[in-house]
Amino acid sequence: MKACRTRCVTVIDSTAVKQHLKRLIPKSVRLWRYTLYDMARYYPELLFSLGSGIECPFCGGHFRRLRPAGFAYPILVENRVVGATPRPNVVCPRCKSHDRERLLYLFIKNETRLLEEGGRVLHVAPEPQMRKALVRCGRVSYLSADLDATDAMVPADLLNMPFRDDWFDAVICNHVLEHVDDDRQGMREIRRVLKPGGWAILQVPIALALTRTIEDPSVKDESERIRRFGQRDHLRMYSPEDYPERLRESGFEVSIIPYAQKLGKELVARHALAGEEIIYFCGKPARSRRG
Repeated sequence: MKACRTRCVTVIDSTAVKQHLKRLIPKSVRLWRYTLYDMARYYPELLFSLGSGIECPFCGGHFRRLRPAGFAYPILVENRVVGATPRPNVVCPRCKSHDRERLLYLFIKNETRLLEEGGRVLHVAPEPQMRKALVRCGRVSYLSADLDATDAMVPADLLNMPFRDDWFDAVICNHVLEHVDDDRQGMREIRRVLKPGGWAILQVPIALALTRTIEDPSVKDESERIRRFGQRDHLRMYSPEDYPERLRESGFEVSIIPYAQKLGKELVARHALAGEEIIYFCGKPARSRRG
Protein backbone atom coordinates (compact mmCIF):
# COMPACT_ATOMS: atom_id res chain seq x y z
CA MET A 1 0.00 0.00 0.00
CA LYS A 2 2.84 2.36 0.86
CA ALA A 3 4.55 1.63 -2.49
CA CYS A 4 1.32 2.45 -4.36
CA ARG A 5 1.03 5.81 -2.58
CA THR A 6 4.65 6.56 -3.45
CA ARG A 7 4.06 5.83 -7.14
CA CYS A 8 0.94 8.03 -7.17
CA VAL A 9 2.80 10.93 -5.58
CA THR A 10 5.59 10.51 -8.13
CA VAL A 11 3.14 10.65 -11.04
CA ILE A 12 1.39 13.72 -9.63
CA ASP A 13 4.70 15.45 -8.97
CA SER A 14 5.93 14.61 -12.47
CA THR A 15 2.77 16.05 -14.03
CA ALA A 16 3.02 19.18 -11.91
CA VAL A 17 6.65 19.66 -12.92
CA LYS A 18 5.78 19.31 -16.60
CA GLN A 19 2.98 21.88 -16.30
CA HIS A 20 5.28 24.25 -14.43
CA LEU A 21 8.01 23.94 -17.08
CA LYS A 22 5.42 24.51 -19.80
CA ARG A 23 4.50 27.83 -18.19
CA LEU A 24 8.12 28.88 -17.72
CA ILE A 25 9.55 27.92 -21.12
CA PRO A 26 8.30 29.94 -24.10
CA LYS A 27 6.34 27.97 -26.69
CA SER A 28 8.84 28.85 -29.44
CA VAL A 29 11.63 27.27 -27.38
CA ARG A 30 9.58 24.17 -26.56
CA LEU A 31 8.79 23.62 -30.22
CA TRP A 32 12.47 23.58 -31.14
CA ARG A 33 12.68 19.87 -30.29
CA TYR A 34 10.20 19.14 -33.08
CA THR A 35 12.15 21.38 -35.47
CA LEU A 36 15.43 19.59 -34.67
CA TYR A 37 13.74 16.21 -35.08
CA ASP A 38 12.38 17.22 -38.49
CA MET A 39 15.77 18.50 -39.59
CA ALA A 40 17.45 15.25 -38.59
CA ARG A 41 14.95 13.05 -40.45
CA TYR A 42 14.50 15.26 -43.55
CA TYR A 43 17.15 13.92 -45.95
CA PRO A 44 16.98 10.22 -44.97
CA GLU A 45 13.19 10.28 -45.29
CA LEU A 46 13.34 12.18 -48.59
CA LEU A 47 15.82 9.69 -50.03
CA PHE A 48 13.81 6.61 -49.06
CA SER A 49 10.54 8.17 -50.26
CA LEU A 50 11.66 8.89 -53.82
CA GLY A 51 9.75 7.10 -56.56
CA SER A 52 7.22 7.69 -59.31
CA GLY A 53 3.74 6.90 -58.00
CA ILE A 54 2.96 10.24 -56.33
CA GLU A 55 3.59 13.78 -57.60
CA CYS A 56 3.34 16.83 -55.34
CA PRO A 57 1.67 19.72 -57.23
CA PHE A 58 3.54 22.25 -55.10
CA CYS A 59 7.20 21.20 -55.29
CA GLY A 60 6.96 18.87 -58.29
CA GLY A 61 8.64 16.05 -56.37
CA HIS A 62 7.97 12.41 -57.30
CA PHE A 63 7.65 9.82 -54.56
CA ARG A 64 6.63 6.26 -53.90
CA ARG A 65 5.15 7.26 -50.57
CA LEU A 66 4.50 10.30 -48.39
CA ARG A 67 4.60 10.69 -44.63
CA PRO A 68 1.49 9.37 -42.79
CA ALA A 69 -0.47 11.62 -40.43
CA GLY A 70 -3.59 11.79 -38.30
CA PHE A 71 -4.80 11.09 -34.78
CA ALA A 72 -6.54 7.97 -33.49
CA TYR A 73 -8.64 9.78 -30.88
CA PRO A 74 -11.95 7.93 -30.40
CA ILE A 75 -14.06 11.04 -31.07
CA LEU A 76 -12.43 11.49 -34.50
CA VAL A 77 -12.85 7.85 -35.48
CA GLU A 78 -16.43 7.56 -34.21
CA ASN A 79 -17.57 10.72 -35.98
CA ARG A 80 -15.59 10.05 -39.18
CA VAL A 81 -13.85 13.41 -39.25
CA VAL A 82 -12.49 14.00 -42.73
CA GLY A 83 -8.72 14.29 -42.89
CA ALA A 84 -8.20 13.81 -39.15
CA THR A 85 -7.77 10.09 -38.51
CA PRO A 86 -4.55 8.13 -39.25
CA ARG A 87 -3.95 7.65 -42.97
CA PRO A 88 -0.98 7.08 -45.30
CA ASN A 89 0.47 9.47 -47.87
CA VAL A 90 -0.40 12.81 -46.27
CA VAL A 91 2.72 14.98 -45.83
CA CYS A 92 5.09 15.60 -48.73
CA PRO A 93 8.61 14.67 -47.54
CA ARG A 94 10.12 17.50 -49.59
CA CYS A 95 7.91 20.58 -49.11
CA LYS A 96 5.76 19.37 -46.16
CA SER A 97 2.46 20.17 -47.87
CA HIS A 98 -0.61 18.28 -46.59
CA ASP A 99 -3.25 16.42 -48.59
CA ARG A 100 -6.00 18.99 -47.99
CA GLU A 101 -3.63 21.85 -48.87
CA ARG A 102 -2.78 20.19 -52.19
CA LEU A 103 -6.47 19.70 -52.99
CA LEU A 104 -7.22 23.35 -52.21
CA TYR A 105 -4.34 24.54 -54.41
CA LEU A 106 -5.51 22.45 -57.35
CA PHE A 107 -9.02 23.82 -56.93
CA ILE A 108 -7.80 27.42 -56.95
CA LYS A 109 -5.52 26.73 -59.91
CA ASN A 110 -8.06 24.85 -62.03
CA GLU A 111 -11.46 26.19 -60.98
CA THR A 112 -10.88 29.90 -60.36
CA ARG A 113 -9.29 32.71 -62.39
CA LEU A 114 -7.21 33.97 -59.48
CA LEU A 115 -3.77 32.97 -60.76
CA GLU A 116 -4.51 34.27 -64.27
CA GLU A 117 -6.39 37.48 -63.46
CA GLY A 118 -4.95 38.27 -60.03
CA GLY A 119 -6.51 40.43 -57.34
CA ARG A 120 -6.22 41.18 -53.65
CA VAL A 121 -6.04 38.01 -51.58
CA LEU A 122 -6.30 37.63 -47.80
CA HIS A 123 -4.84 34.36 -46.52
CA VAL A 124 -5.84 33.64 -42.91
CA ALA A 125 -3.43 31.47 -40.86
CA PRO A 126 -1.37 30.79 -44.01
CA GLU A 127 -0.17 27.36 -45.00
CA PRO A 128 3.47 27.66 -46.15
CA GLN A 129 3.20 26.11 -49.61
CA MET A 130 -0.05 27.85 -50.51
CA ARG A 131 1.52 31.13 -49.42
CA LYS A 132 4.56 30.54 -51.63
CA ALA A 133 2.41 29.67 -54.63
CA LEU A 134 0.33 32.84 -54.27
CA VAL A 135 3.30 35.10 -53.61
CA ARG A 136 5.09 33.75 -56.71
CA CYS A 137 2.12 34.77 -58.83
CA GLY A 138 2.90 38.33 -59.87
CA ARG A 139 -0.75 39.15 -60.54
CA VAL A 140 -1.82 38.46 -56.96
CA SER A 141 -1.61 41.19 -54.32
CA TYR A 142 -1.07 38.93 -51.33
CA LEU A 143 -1.64 39.57 -47.61
CA SER A 144 -1.52 36.99 -44.83
CA ALA A 145 -2.97 37.45 -41.35
CA ASP A 146 -3.08 35.51 -38.11
CA LEU A 147 -3.73 36.15 -34.44
CA ASP A 148 -0.13 35.06 -33.85
CA ALA A 149 1.75 36.90 -36.59
CA THR A 150 4.90 34.76 -36.34
CA ASP A 151 4.12 33.18 -39.72
CA ALA A 152 1.90 35.94 -41.13
CA MET A 153 2.37 39.48 -42.42
CA VAL A 154 -0.25 41.15 -40.23
CA PRO A 155 -1.47 40.32 -36.69
CA ALA A 156 -5.25 40.10 -36.88
CA ASP A 157 -8.12 38.67 -34.87
CA LEU A 158 -10.56 36.92 -37.21
CA LEU A 159 -13.42 38.26 -35.10
CA ASN A 160 -12.37 41.88 -35.59
CA MET A 161 -10.06 42.24 -38.57
CA PRO A 162 -8.22 45.54 -39.19
CA PHE A 163 -9.20 45.74 -42.86
CA ARG A 164 -11.61 48.01 -44.69
CA ASP A 165 -14.97 46.90 -46.04
CA ASP A 166 -15.21 45.49 -49.58
CA TRP A 167 -11.44 45.30 -50.06
CA PHE A 168 -10.35 41.76 -51.00
CA ASP A 169 -11.19 39.83 -54.14
CA ALA A 170 -10.65 36.50 -52.37
CA VAL A 171 -10.17 35.13 -48.86
CA ILE A 172 -8.63 31.75 -48.06
CA CYS A 173 -9.39 30.49 -44.56
CA ASN A 174 -8.46 26.83 -44.22
CA HIS A 175 -9.36 25.06 -40.95
CA VAL A 176 -9.47 28.16 -38.75
CA LEU A 177 -13.11 28.69 -37.78
CA GLU A 178 -13.12 25.68 -35.45
CA HIS A 179 -10.55 27.51 -33.28
CA VAL A 180 -12.45 30.76 -32.62
CA ASP A 181 -15.02 31.45 -29.93
CA ASP A 182 -17.66 32.89 -32.28
CA ASP A 183 -17.37 31.29 -35.70
CA ARG A 184 -20.41 33.14 -37.05
CA GLN A 185 -18.77 36.46 -36.25
CA GLY A 186 -15.66 35.23 -38.07
CA MET A 187 -17.78 34.40 -41.11
CA ARG A 188 -19.40 37.85 -41.04
CA GLU A 189 -15.99 39.52 -40.82
CA ILE A 190 -14.75 37.60 -43.85
CA ARG A 191 -17.85 38.62 -45.77
CA ARG A 192 -17.38 42.25 -44.67
CA VAL A 193 -13.85 42.54 -46.07
CA LEU A 194 -14.74 40.82 -49.36
CA LYS A 195 -15.65 42.89 -52.37
CA PRO A 196 -19.15 42.35 -53.76
CA GLY A 197 -18.68 39.57 -56.28
CA GLY A 198 -15.64 38.26 -54.39
CA TRP A 199 -15.26 34.76 -53.04
CA ALA A 200 -13.92 32.91 -50.02
CA ILE A 201 -12.94 29.31 -49.42
CA LEU A 202 -13.84 28.45 -45.82
CA GLN A 203 -12.72 24.95 -44.91
CA VAL A 204 -13.34 23.28 -41.53
CA PRO A 205 -13.09 19.74 -40.13
CA ILE A 206 -16.27 17.94 -41.21
CA ALA A 207 -17.59 15.01 -39.14
CA LEU A 208 -19.51 12.84 -41.59
CA ALA A 209 -21.33 10.95 -38.83
CA LEU A 210 -22.82 14.09 -37.22
CA THR A 211 -26.24 15.44 -38.14
CA ARG A 212 -25.60 18.71 -36.30
CA THR A 213 -22.51 20.63 -35.22
CA ILE A 214 -21.38 20.14 -31.64
CA GLU A 215 -19.58 22.98 -29.87
CA ASP A 216 -18.72 24.46 -26.51
CA PRO A 217 -16.39 27.51 -26.51
CA SER A 218 -16.49 27.54 -22.70
CA VAL A 219 -14.30 24.41 -22.50
CA LYS A 220 -10.76 25.51 -21.63
CA ASP A 221 -9.12 22.27 -20.52
CA GLU A 222 -7.01 20.88 -23.36
CA SER A 223 -7.59 17.21 -22.50
CA GLU A 224 -11.36 17.80 -22.44
CA ARG A 225 -11.18 19.54 -25.83
CA ILE A 226 -9.33 16.53 -27.23
CA ARG A 227 -11.94 14.18 -25.78
CA ARG A 228 -14.89 16.16 -27.15
CA PHE A 229 -13.56 17.77 -30.35
CA GLY A 230 -10.42 15.84 -31.26
CA GLN A 231 -7.80 18.57 -30.83
CA ARG A 232 -6.54 20.62 -27.91
CA ASP A 233 -7.42 23.97 -29.51
CA HIS A 234 -10.70 23.03 -31.22
CA LEU A 235 -13.97 24.40 -29.86
CA ARG A 236 -16.41 22.57 -32.13
CA MET A 237 -16.88 19.74 -34.60
CA TYR A 238 -18.88 20.55 -37.71
CA SER A 239 -21.63 18.54 -39.33
CA PRO A 240 -22.04 18.54 -43.12
CA GLU A 241 -25.77 19.01 -42.50
CA ASP A 242 -25.65 22.48 -40.91
CA TYR A 243 -22.24 23.99 -41.66
CA PRO A 244 -23.40 25.36 -45.04
CA GLU A 245 -26.40 26.93 -43.30
CA ARG A 246 -24.11 28.85 -40.95
CA LEU A 247 -22.32 30.24 -43.97
CA ARG A 248 -25.57 31.21 -45.70
CA GLU A 249 -26.89 32.86 -42.54
CA SER A 250 -23.73 34.98 -42.58
CA GLY A 251 -24.64 36.30 -46.04
CA PHE A 252 -22.74 33.97 -48.37
CA GLU A 253 -23.91 32.16 -51.44
CA VAL A 254 -22.48 28.69 -50.85
CA SER A 255 -21.40 26.06 -53.37
CA ILE A 256 -20.65 22.62 -51.91
CA ILE A 257 -18.09 21.05 -54.23
CA PRO A 258 -16.82 17.43 -53.91
CA TYR A 259 -13.73 18.40 -55.85
CA ALA A 260 -11.75 15.23 -55.23
CA GLN A 261 -14.57 13.22 -56.78
CA LYS A 262 -14.56 15.54 -59.79
CA LEU A 263 -10.83 14.98 -60.28
CA GLY A 264 -11.29 11.22 -60.16
CA LYS A 265 -9.47 8.40 -58.41
CA GLU A 266 -6.41 8.50 -60.67
CA LEU A 267 -5.55 12.15 -59.92
CA VAL A 268 -6.47 11.78 -56.24
CA ALA A 269 -3.94 8.97 -55.98
CA ARG A 270 -1.40 10.74 -58.20
CA HIS A 271 -1.34 13.85 -56.01
CA ALA A 272 -2.18 12.10 -52.71
CA LEU A 273 -5.23 14.26 -52.06
CA ALA A 274 -7.82 14.27 -49.28
CA GLY A 275 -10.42 12.21 -51.12
CA GLU A 276 -13.40 13.04 -48.88
CA GLU A 277 -12.63 16.74 -48.43
CA ILE A 278 -15.44 19.01 -49.62
CA ILE A 279 -14.69 22.53 -50.91
CA TYR A 280 -16.96 25.21 -49.43
CA PHE A 281 -16.84 27.96 -52.03
CA CYS A 282 -18.55 31.06 -50.65
CA GLY A 283 -19.49 34.05 -52.77
CA LYS A 284 -20.44 37.54 -51.67
CA PRO A 285 -23.36 38.69 -53.82
CA ALA A 286 -22.46 41.40 -56.31
CA ARG A 287 -25.21 43.60 -54.91
CA SER A 288 -25.11 43.06 -51.17
CA ARG A 289 -26.17 44.82 -48.04
CA ARG A 290 -23.36 45.22 -45.59
CA GLY A 291 -23.56 43.66 -42.20
